[in-house]
Amino acid sequence: MKKFALGDVVNSDKGRRGVVRAAYLSKEGQQFYVVEKDGTMDHLEEHRLTLAPRVELAA
Repeated sequence: MKKFALGDVVNSDKGRRGVVRAAYLSKEGQQFYVVEKDGTMDHLEEHRLTLAPRVELAA
């Protein structure tokens, strides 16, 4: 079962924040995510990502 959904904002273990654009399994069965940050796509393993806290803005 996938830990993140498309459109989720996530932080990588290197401190970069991005948006999940795709998810796939490797040949070995490991879950990977394609994370976009400023137009750059990174392919990261699931264990390297955490869900970014949601920021609620005042109206």
